[in-house]
Amino acid sequence: MFTDRRISTPARFVAAAVCALAWFSFARGVAQDAGVSPAPLKVAEDTSLVERQGAVRDRLQRLENAMIKLSGLLAEREPEKAERLRDALQYTGSRRLKTRLQELTKLLNAGQFSEAEVRQEELLADLDALLTMLTSSRNELERRREERRRLEELKRDISALLDDQTRLLQDTRQIGEADLQAGAHSDELRRLEQKQRELQQRAEQAGRRMNKGEEADQTPGAAQIGQAAEQMREAADELGDSRAEQAAGDQLAALQQLQQALDVLDDVLRQVRREESEETLAALEARLRGLLGREKRVFETVRGLGAKDMTDWTRVDRLHLSDAAALQEDCQTDCGAVLRLVVDEGTTVIVPVLLQQLHEDMADSAERLLRQDVSVNTRRLLKDIITLLEELLDAVERKREEDAKLEQQGDQSEGDCQPPLLPGSAELKLLKSSQVRLNERSLDLMGRRETPIEVLERAAGRMSERQRRLADLARRMNERMRQ
Repeated sequence: MFTDRRISTPARFVAAAVCALAWFSFARGVAQDAGVSPAPLKVAEDTSLVERQGAVRDRLQRLENAMIKLSGLLAEREPEKAERLRDALQYTGSRRLKTRLQELTKLLNAGQFSEAEVRQEELLADLDALLTMLTSSRNELERRREERRRLEELKRDISALLDDQTRLLQDTRQIGEADLQAGAHSDELRRLEQKQRELQQRAEQAGRRMNKGEEADQTPGAAQIGQAAEQMREAADELGDSRAEQAAGDQLAALQQLQQALDVLDDVLRQVRREESEETLAALEARLRGLLGREKRVFETVRGLGAKDMTDWTRVDRLHLSDAAALQEDCQTDCGAVLRLVVDEGTTVIVPVLLQQLHEDMADSAERLLRQDVSVNTRRLLKDIITLLEELLDAVERKREEDAKLEQQGDQSEGDCQPPLLPGSAELKLLKSSQVRLNERSLDLMGRRETPIEVLERAAGRMSERQRRLADLARRMNERMRQ
Protein backbone atom coordinates (compact mmCIF):
# COMPACT_ATOMS: atom_id res chain seq x y z
CA MET A 1 0.00 0.00 0.00
CA PHE A 2 2.80 2.38 0.88
CA THR A 3 4.47 1.67 -2.46
CA ASP A 4 1.32 2.74 -4.31
CA ARG A 5 1.25 6.03 -2.40
CA ARG A 6 4.92 6.61 -3.21
CA ILE A 7 4.26 6.24 -6.91
CA SER A 8 1.11 8.31 -7.02
CA THR A 9 2.01 11.34 -4.91
CA PRO A 10 4.52 12.87 -7.37
CA ALA A 11 1.98 12.42 -10.17
CA ARG A 12 -0.70 14.19 -8.12
CA PHE A 13 1.79 16.93 -7.31
CA VAL A 14 2.70 17.55 -10.96
CA ALA A 15 -0.98 17.59 -11.85
CA ALA A 16 -1.57 20.21 -9.17
CA ALA A 17 1.29 22.33 -10.52
CA VAL A 18 -0.05 22.16 -14.09
CA CYS A 19 -3.53 22.97 -12.85
CA ALA A 20 -2.22 25.99 -10.96
CA LEU A 21 -0.40 27.24 -14.05
CA ALA A 22 -3.55 26.81 -16.12
CA TRP A 23 -5.40 28.95 -13.62
CA PHE A 24 -2.79 31.67 -13.91
CA SER A 25 -3.05 31.56 -17.70
CA PHE A 26 -6.79 31.94 -17.31
CA ALA A 27 -6.22 34.89 -14.99
CA ARG A 28 -4.07 36.57 -17.65
CA GLY A 29 -6.91 36.19 -20.12
CA VAL A 30 -9.29 37.75 -17.63
CA ALA A 31 -7.00 40.78 -17.22
CA GLN A 32 -6.56 41.15 -20.98
CA ASP A 33 -10.31 41.05 -21.49
CA ALA A 34 -10.70 43.69 -18.80
CA GLY A 35 -8.11 45.91 -20.47
CA VAL A 36 -9.66 45.69 -23.93
CA SER A 37 -12.88 47.43 -23.09
CA PRO A 38 -12.53 51.05 -21.91
CA ALA A 39 -16.06 51.10 -20.60
CA PRO A 40 -16.46 50.58 -16.84
CA LEU A 41 -17.50 47.07 -15.87
CA LYS A 42 -20.54 46.28 -13.86
CA VAL A 43 -20.22 45.62 -10.18
CA ALA A 44 -21.06 41.94 -10.61
CA GLU A 45 -18.31 41.55 -13.22
CA ASP A 46 -15.80 43.41 -11.03
CA THR A 47 -16.65 41.13 -8.16
CA SER A 48 -16.27 38.09 -10.41
CA LEU A 49 -12.78 39.18 -11.48
CA VAL A 50 -11.72 39.69 -7.87
CA GLU A 51 -13.15 36.35 -6.83
CA ARG A 52 -11.42 34.54 -9.66
CA GLN A 53 -8.11 36.21 -8.84
CA GLY A 54 -8.64 35.18 -5.23
CA ALA A 55 -9.24 31.61 -6.36
CA VAL A 56 -5.87 31.67 -8.15
CA ARG A 57 -4.21 32.85 -4.94
CA ASP A 58 -5.91 30.05 -2.98
CA ARG A 59 -4.71 27.50 -5.51
CA LEU A 60 -1.14 28.69 -5.11
CA GLN A 61 -1.50 28.35 -1.35
CA ARG A 62 -2.77 24.78 -1.74
CA LEU A 63 0.05 24.02 -4.16
CA GLU A 64 2.60 25.36 -1.66
CA ASN A 65 1.05 23.28 1.15
CA ALA A 66 1.20 20.21 -1.08
CA MET A 67 4.88 20.85 -1.81
CA ILE A 68 5.64 21.14 1.90
CA LYS A 69 3.91 17.84 2.67
CA LEU A 70 5.45 16.06 -0.31
CA SER A 71 8.95 17.22 0.53
CA GLY A 72 8.54 15.55 3.92
CA LEU A 73 7.11 12.35 2.43
CA LEU A 74 9.83 12.06 -0.20
CA ALA A 75 12.76 13.18 1.98
CA GLU A 76 13.75 9.63 2.90
CA ARG A 77 12.82 7.53 -0.11
CA GLU A 78 13.33 10.03 -2.95
CA PRO A 79 15.61 12.78 -1.64
CA GLU A 80 16.31 14.25 -5.09
CA LYS A 81 12.62 15.00 -5.64
CA ALA A 82 12.37 16.36 -2.10
CA GLU A 83 15.31 18.66 -2.80
CA ARG A 84 13.62 19.93 -5.96
CA LEU A 85 10.47 20.70 -3.98
CA ARG A 86 12.49 22.64 -1.41
CA ASP A 87 14.09 24.63 -4.23
CA ALA A 88 10.62 25.41 -5.58
CA LEU A 89 9.40 26.52 -2.15
CA GLN A 90 12.42 28.77 -1.76
CA TYR A 91 11.70 30.23 -5.20
CA THR A 92 8.07 31.02 -4.36
CA GLY A 93 9.23 32.82 -1.24
CA SER A 94 12.05 34.78 -2.87
CA ARG A 95 9.76 35.92 -5.72
CA ARG A 96 6.96 36.89 -3.28
CA LEU A 97 4.34 35.04 -5.37
CA LYS A 98 1.60 34.99 -2.74
CA THR A 99 2.13 38.64 -1.81
CA ARG A 100 2.01 39.68 -5.44
CA LEU A 101 -1.24 37.76 -5.90
CA GLN A 102 -2.76 39.66 -3.01
CA GLU A 103 -1.61 42.91 -4.61
CA LEU A 104 -3.25 41.85 -7.88
CA THR A 105 -6.55 41.28 -6.08
CA LYS A 106 -6.38 44.82 -4.68
CA LEU A 107 -5.65 46.26 -8.13
CA LEU A 108 -8.65 44.45 -9.64
CA ASN A 109 -10.82 45.51 -6.74
CA ALA A 110 -9.78 49.11 -7.39
CA GLY A 111 -10.49 48.80 -11.13
CA GLN A 112 -6.83 49.28 -12.13
CA PHE A 113 -7.00 46.69 -14.90
CA SER A 114 -4.11 47.93 -17.04
CA GLU A 115 -1.70 47.77 -14.11
CA ALA A 116 -3.13 44.39 -13.11
CA GLU A 117 -2.47 43.05 -16.61
CA VAL A 118 1.19 44.15 -16.48
CA ARG A 119 1.62 42.57 -13.05
CA GLN A 120 0.01 39.33 -14.22
CA GLU A 121 2.37 39.09 -17.20
CA GLU A 122 5.34 39.42 -14.82
CA LEU A 123 3.83 36.87 -12.47
CA LEU A 124 3.19 34.38 -15.25
CA ALA A 125 6.86 34.51 -16.23
CA ASP A 126 7.81 33.57 -12.68
CA LEU A 127 5.21 30.80 -12.62
CA ASP A 128 6.58 29.42 -15.89
CA ALA A 129 10.00 29.32 -14.24
CA LEU A 130 8.47 27.59 -11.20
CA LEU A 131 6.84 24.92 -13.34
CA THR A 132 10.11 24.39 -15.22
CA MET A 133 11.89 23.98 -11.90
CA LEU A 134 9.36 21.37 -10.75
CA THR A 135 9.41 19.35 -13.96
CA SER A 136 13.07 19.76 -14.93
CA SER A 137 15.49 16.90 -14.31
CA ARG A 138 18.11 19.42 -13.16
CA ASN A 139 18.16 20.53 -9.54
CA GLU A 140 19.82 23.52 -7.91
CA LEU A 141 23.03 21.61 -7.26
CA GLU A 142 23.38 20.68 -10.93
CA ARG A 143 22.73 24.28 -11.99
CA ARG A 144 25.31 25.55 -9.52
CA ARG A 145 27.81 22.98 -10.76
CA GLU A 146 27.28 24.06 -14.34
CA GLU A 147 27.75 27.70 -13.33
CA ARG A 148 31.03 26.84 -11.59
CA ARG A 149 32.30 25.06 -14.70
CA ARG A 150 31.29 28.03 -16.86
CA LEU A 151 33.17 30.42 -14.58
CA GLU A 152 36.24 28.17 -14.55
CA GLU A 153 36.26 28.10 -18.34
CA LEU A 154 35.96 31.90 -18.45
CA LYS A 155 38.82 32.21 -15.99
CA ARG A 156 41.05 29.97 -18.12
CA ASP A 157 40.26 32.03 -21.22
CA ILE A 158 40.93 35.35 -19.48
CA SER A 159 44.17 34.01 -17.97
CA ALA A 160 45.30 32.95 -21.44
CA LEU A 161 44.39 36.43 -22.75
CA LEU A 162 46.41 37.98 -19.95
CA ASP A 163 49.46 35.88 -20.77
CA ASP A 164 49.24 36.55 -24.52
CA GLN A 165 48.72 40.27 -24.01
CA THR A 166 51.74 40.39 -21.68
CA ARG A 167 53.96 38.79 -24.32
CA LEU A 168 52.61 41.15 -26.95
CA LEU A 169 53.41 44.16 -24.75
CA GLN A 170 56.98 42.91 -24.33
CA ASP A 171 57.37 42.55 -28.11
CA THR A 172 55.98 46.05 -28.67
CA ARG A 173 58.37 47.62 -26.17
CA GLN A 174 61.36 46.09 -27.99
CA ILE A 175 60.70 48.31 -30.98
CA GLY A 176 62.64 51.55 -30.50
CA GLU A 177 61.58 55.00 -31.69
CA ALA A 178 64.80 55.41 -33.66
CA ASP A 179 64.12 52.22 -35.58
CA LEU A 180 60.63 53.42 -36.42
CA GLN A 181 61.93 56.72 -37.80
CA ALA A 182 64.39 54.80 -39.92
CA GLY A 183 61.53 52.79 -41.40
CA ALA A 184 62.59 49.53 -39.81
CA HIS A 185 60.28 46.94 -38.22
CA SER A 186 57.36 47.63 -40.59
CA ASP A 187 56.74 43.89 -41.03
CA GLU A 188 57.01 43.34 -37.29
CA LEU A 189 54.49 46.12 -36.62
CA ARG A 190 52.01 44.56 -39.04
CA ARG A 191 52.46 41.22 -37.28
CA LEU A 192 51.90 42.84 -33.89
CA GLU A 193 48.85 44.69 -35.16
CA GLN A 194 47.33 41.47 -36.50
CA LYS A 195 48.07 39.66 -33.25
CA GLN A 196 46.54 42.53 -31.27
CA ARG A 197 43.34 42.42 -33.29
CA GLU A 198 43.11 38.65 -32.70
CA LEU A 199 43.38 39.25 -28.95
CA GLN A 200 40.73 41.96 -29.26
CA GLN A 201 38.34 39.49 -30.91
CA ARG A 202 38.97 36.93 -28.18
CA ALA A 203 38.27 39.54 -25.51
CA GLU A 204 35.04 40.55 -27.27
CA GLN A 205 33.95 36.89 -27.44
CA ALA A 206 34.62 36.47 -23.72
CA GLY A 207 32.65 39.66 -23.06
CA ARG A 208 29.67 38.36 -25.03
CA ARG A 209 29.71 35.12 -23.01
CA MET A 210 29.75 37.14 -19.78
CA ASN A 211 27.00 39.53 -20.91
CA LYS A 212 23.61 37.86 -20.51
CA GLY A 213 21.56 40.89 -21.50
CA GLU A 214 20.32 42.56 -18.33
CA GLU A 215 22.99 44.40 -16.35
CA ALA A 216 22.01 42.57 -13.16
CA ASP A 217 22.57 39.22 -14.90
CA GLN A 218 26.04 40.01 -16.22
CA THR A 219 28.92 37.90 -15.00
CA PRO A 220 31.09 40.00 -12.66
CA GLY A 221 34.11 41.25 -14.59
CA ALA A 222 32.18 41.72 -17.85
CA ALA A 223 32.60 45.51 -17.73
CA GLN A 224 36.37 45.21 -17.29
CA ILE A 225 36.59 42.77 -20.21
CA GLY A 226 34.68 45.24 -22.39
CA GLN A 227 37.10 48.02 -21.46
CA ALA A 228 40.07 45.74 -22.10
CA ALA A 229 38.74 44.95 -25.61
CA GLU A 230 38.42 48.67 -26.30
CA GLN A 231 42.00 49.31 -25.15
CA MET A 232 43.16 46.45 -27.40
CA ARG A 233 41.36 48.02 -30.37
CA GLU A 234 43.10 51.33 -29.72
CA ALA A 235 46.47 49.57 -29.38
CA ALA A 236 45.94 47.82 -32.72
CA ASP A 237 45.15 51.16 -34.38
CA GLU A 238 48.30 52.68 -32.87
CA LEU A 239 50.39 49.79 -34.18
CA GLY A 240 48.85 50.25 -37.61
CA ASP A 241 49.98 53.91 -37.52
CA SER A 242 53.51 52.89 -36.41
CA ARG A 243 53.10 54.44 -32.96
CA ALA A 244 54.57 51.64 -30.86
CA GLU A 245 55.05 53.71 -27.72
CA GLN A 246 51.42 54.80 -27.61
CA ALA A 247 50.33 51.24 -28.42
CA ALA A 248 52.33 49.96 -25.46
CA GLY A 249 50.43 52.34 -23.19
CA ASP A 250 47.09 51.03 -24.44
CA GLN A 251 48.30 47.47 -24.07
CA LEU A 252 49.29 48.13 -20.47
CA ALA A 253 45.85 49.60 -19.79
CA ALA A 254 44.26 46.47 -21.34
CA LEU A 255 46.39 44.29 -19.09
CA GLN A 256 45.23 46.18 -16.02
CA GLN A 257 41.58 45.71 -17.02
CA LEU A 258 42.14 41.99 -17.66
CA GLN A 259 43.75 41.58 -14.25
CA GLN A 260 40.84 43.39 -12.58
CA ALA A 261 38.38 41.12 -14.38
CA LEU A 262 40.36 38.07 -13.27
CA ASP A 263 40.40 39.25 -9.65
CA VAL A 264 36.64 39.84 -9.66
CA LEU A 265 36.03 36.47 -11.31
CA ASP A 266 38.24 34.77 -8.70
CA ASP A 267 36.09 36.17 -5.89
CA VAL A 268 32.87 35.02 -7.56
CA LEU A 269 34.30 31.60 -8.37
CA ARG A 270 35.46 31.15 -4.78
CA GLN A 271 31.94 31.88 -3.55
CA VAL A 272 30.32 29.57 -6.12
CA ARG A 273 32.71 26.75 -5.18
CA ARG A 274 31.93 27.21 -1.52
CA GLU A 275 28.18 27.15 -2.19
CA GLU A 276 28.49 24.11 -4.44
CA SER A 277 30.48 22.27 -1.78
CA GLU A 278 27.86 23.09 0.85
CA GLU A 279 25.03 22.02 -1.48
CA THR A 280 26.82 18.76 -2.25
CA LEU A 281 27.55 18.02 1.42
CA ALA A 282 23.96 18.86 2.40
CA ALA A 283 22.56 16.61 -0.34
CA LEU A 284 25.01 13.85 0.59
CA GLU A 285 24.12 14.10 4.28
CA ALA A 286 20.37 13.93 3.57
CA ARG A 287 20.75 10.88 1.34
CA LEU A 288 23.10 9.04 3.68
CA ARG A 289 20.80 9.74 6.63
CA GLY A 290 17.83 8.39 4.70
CA LEU A 291 19.75 5.26 3.70
CA LEU A 292 20.93 4.72 7.27
CA GLY A 293 17.40 4.93 8.67
CA ARG A 294 16.09 2.38 6.19
CA GLU A 295 19.04 0.02 6.67
CA LYS A 296 18.43 0.02 10.41
CA ARG A 297 14.79 -0.93 9.84
CA VAL A 298 15.87 -3.78 7.56
CA PHE A 299 18.39 -4.96 10.14
CA GLU A 300 15.85 -4.91 12.98
CA THR A 301 13.42 -6.97 10.90
CA VAL A 302 16.11 -9.52 10.02
CA ARG A 303 17.43 -9.69 13.58
CA GLY A 304 13.93 -10.33 14.93
CA LEU A 305 13.29 -13.10 12.41
CA GLY A 306 16.75 -14.57 12.96
CA ALA A 307 15.93 -15.03 16.65
CA LYS A 308 13.08 -17.39 15.66
CA ASP A 309 13.16 -20.80 14.12
CA MET A 310 12.06 -20.59 10.50
CA THR A 311 9.38 -23.20 11.12
CA ASP A 312 7.80 -20.83 13.65
CA TRP A 313 7.47 -17.92 11.25
CA THR A 314 3.95 -16.64 10.78
CA ARG A 315 2.46 -15.24 7.61
CA VAL A 316 3.02 -11.75 9.02
CA ASP A 317 6.70 -12.58 9.60
CA ARG A 318 7.13 -13.62 5.98
CA LEU A 319 5.39 -10.44 4.80
CA HIS A 320 7.74 -8.38 6.96
CA LEU A 321 10.72 -10.14 5.42
CA SER A 322 9.35 -9.52 1.92
CA ASP A 323 8.94 -5.82 2.75
CA ALA A 324 12.51 -5.75 4.12
CA ALA A 325 13.83 -7.28 0.89
CA ALA A 326 11.95 -4.68 -1.18
CA LEU A 327 13.26 -1.90 1.06
CA GLN A 328 16.80 -3.21 0.65
CA GLU A 329 16.42 -3.14 -3.12
CA ASP A 330 15.26 0.48 -2.84
CA CYS A 331 18.35 1.25 -0.76
CA GLN A 332 20.52 -0.26 -3.46
CA THR A 333 18.90 1.97 -6.10
CA ASP A 334 19.27 5.09 -3.96
CA CYS A 335 22.88 4.21 -3.18
CA GLY A 336 23.51 4.28 -6.92
CA ALA A 337 22.09 7.82 -7.03
CA VAL A 338 24.40 8.86 -4.17
CA LEU A 339 27.34 7.33 -6.03
CA ARG A 340 26.53 9.37 -9.15
CA LEU A 341 26.32 12.51 -7.03
CA VAL A 342 29.82 11.98 -5.64
CA VAL A 343 31.32 10.92 -8.98
CA ASP A 344 29.93 14.06 -10.65
CA GLU A 345 31.45 16.18 -7.87
CA GLY A 346 34.81 14.61 -8.68
CA THR A 347 37.14 15.76 -5.87
CA THR A 348 37.06 12.83 -3.45
CA VAL A 349 39.20 9.72 -3.97
CA ILE A 350 37.86 7.12 -1.57
CA VAL A 351 34.14 7.89 -1.17
CA PRO A 352 33.08 6.73 -4.67
CA VAL A 353 34.85 3.40 -4.16
CA LEU A 354 33.27 2.90 -0.74
CA LEU A 355 29.84 3.75 -2.14
CA GLN A 356 30.42 1.22 -4.93
CA GLN A 357 31.17 -1.40 -2.26
CA LEU A 358 28.02 -0.37 -0.39
CA HIS A 359 26.03 -0.78 -3.58
CA GLU A 360 27.42 -4.29 -4.07
CA ASP A 361 26.77 -5.28 -0.43
CA MET A 362 23.21 -3.97 -0.64
CA ALA A 363 22.62 -6.03 -3.77
CA ASP A 364 24.07 -9.10 -2.03
CA SER A 365 21.95 -8.61 1.09
CA ALA A 366 18.79 -7.98 -0.95
CA GLU A 367 19.35 -11.25 -2.80
CA ARG A 368 19.83 -13.04 0.51
CA LEU A 369 16.59 -11.63 1.92
CA LEU A 370 14.70 -12.67 -1.20
CA ARG A 371 15.95 -16.21 -0.46
CA GLN A 372 14.71 -15.75 3.14
CA ASP A 373 18.28 -15.98 4.39
CA VAL A 374 18.41 -14.31 7.83
CA SER A 375 21.52 -16.15 8.98
CA VAL A 376 24.37 -14.74 11.03
CA ASN A 377 26.30 -13.96 7.85
CA THR A 378 23.42 -11.91 6.44
CA ARG A 379 23.06 -9.99 9.69
CA ARG A 380 26.81 -9.35 9.75
CA LEU A 381 26.65 -8.04 6.19
CA LEU A 382 23.81 -5.67 7.09
CA LYS A 383 25.71 -4.54 10.16
CA ASP A 384 28.76 -3.73 8.02
CA ILE A 385 26.54 -1.68 5.69
CA ILE A 386 25.17 0.29 8.64
CA THR A 387 28.66 0.85 10.07
CA LEU A 388 30.01 2.23 6.79
CA LEU A 389 26.97 4.49 6.36
CA GLU A 390 27.51 5.82 9.89
CA GLU A 391 31.18 6.50 9.16
CA LEU A 392 30.41 8.30 5.91
CA LEU A 393 27.67 10.33 7.56
CA ASP A 394 29.96 11.28 10.45
CA ALA A 395 32.67 12.44 8.01
CA VAL A 396 30.19 14.60 6.10
CA GLU A 397 28.73 16.10 9.29
CA ARG A 398 32.19 16.97 10.60
CA LYS A 399 33.15 18.62 7.30
CA ARG A 400 29.99 20.73 7.32
CA GLU A 401 30.66 21.82 10.90
CA GLU A 402 34.26 22.76 10.05
CA ASP A 403 33.15 24.71 6.98
CA ALA A 404 30.55 26.57 9.05
CA LYS A 405 33.19 27.57 11.61
CA LEU A 406 35.59 28.75 8.91
CA GLU A 407 32.85 30.82 7.30
CA GLN A 408 32.01 32.46 10.64
CA GLN A 409 35.70 33.27 11.12
CA GLY A 410 35.86 34.77 7.63
CA ASP A 411 38.47 32.30 6.45
CA GLN A 412 38.29 32.20 2.65
CA SER A 413 41.65 30.60 1.96
CA GLU A 414 41.43 28.40 -1.10
CA GLY A 415 43.64 27.29 -3.91
CA ASP A 416 43.06 27.72 -7.61
CA CYS A 417 41.08 24.47 -7.89
CA GLN A 418 37.84 23.09 -6.53
CA PRO A 419 38.45 22.22 -2.83
CA PRO A 420 38.10 18.53 -1.94
CA LEU A 421 34.71 17.42 -0.67
CA LEU A 422 36.31 15.74 2.35
CA PRO A 423 39.75 16.41 3.88
CA GLY A 424 42.50 13.85 3.43
CA SER A 425 42.42 12.95 7.14
CA ALA A 426 38.74 11.95 6.89
CA GLU A 427 39.40 9.83 3.81
CA LEU A 428 42.33 8.09 5.50
CA LYS A 429 40.10 7.28 8.47
CA LEU A 430 37.50 5.79 6.14
CA LEU A 431 40.19 3.78 4.36
CA LYS A 432 41.49 2.39 7.65
CA SER A 433 38.00 1.37 8.82
CA SER A 434 37.34 -0.37 5.52
CA GLN A 435 40.59 -2.32 5.81
CA VAL A 436 39.70 -3.37 9.38
CA ARG A 437 36.31 -4.68 8.26
CA LEU A 438 37.87 -6.54 5.36
CA ASN A 439 40.33 -8.20 7.74
CA GLU A 440 37.47 -9.27 9.99
CA ARG A 441 35.60 -10.76 7.03
CA SER A 442 38.73 -12.66 5.98
CA LEU A 443 39.12 -14.14 9.45
CA ASP A 444 35.46 -15.08 9.50
CA LEU A 445 35.80 -16.76 6.11
CA MET A 446 38.75 -18.81 7.35
CA GLY A 447 36.62 -20.09 10.23
CA ARG A 448 33.82 -21.47 8.05
CA ARG A 449 34.88 -25.11 7.98
CA GLU A 450 31.46 -26.49 7.03
CA THR A 451 30.81 -24.07 4.16
CA PRO A 452 30.92 -25.61 0.64
CA ILE A 453 34.21 -24.98 -1.13
CA GLU A 454 32.57 -23.24 -4.12
CA VAL A 455 30.87 -20.73 -1.78
CA LEU A 456 34.19 -20.06 -0.04
CA GLU A 457 35.94 -19.54 -3.37
CA ARG A 458 33.36 -16.99 -4.54
CA ALA A 459 33.59 -15.10 -1.23
CA ALA A 460 37.38 -15.18 -1.35
CA GLY A 461 37.32 -13.82 -4.90
CA ARG A 462 35.10 -10.90 -3.88
CA MET A 463 37.34 -10.08 -0.92
CA SER A 464 40.45 -10.30 -3.09
CA GLU A 465 38.96 -7.79 -5.52
CA ARG A 466 37.98 -5.50 -2.63
CA GLN A 467 41.50 -5.69 -1.22
CA ARG A 468 42.90 -4.73 -4.61
CA ARG A 469 40.63 -1.66 -4.68
CA LEU A 470 41.72 -0.60 -1.20
CA ALA A 471 45.38 -0.97 -2.17
CA ASP A 472 44.77 1.15 -5.27
CA LEU A 473 43.03 3.79 -3.13
CA ALA A 474 45.98 3.91 -0.73
CA ARG A 475 48.33 4.42 -3.68
CA ARG A 476 46.19 7.21 -5.18
CA MET A 477 45.86 9.00 -1.85
CA ASN A 478 49.61 8.81 -1.36
CA GLU A 479 50.17 10.35 -4.80
CA ARG A 480 47.69 13.15 -4.08
CA MET A 481 49.36 14.00 -0.77
CA ARG A 482 52.76 14.20 -2.47
CA GLN A 483 51.49 16.81 -4.94
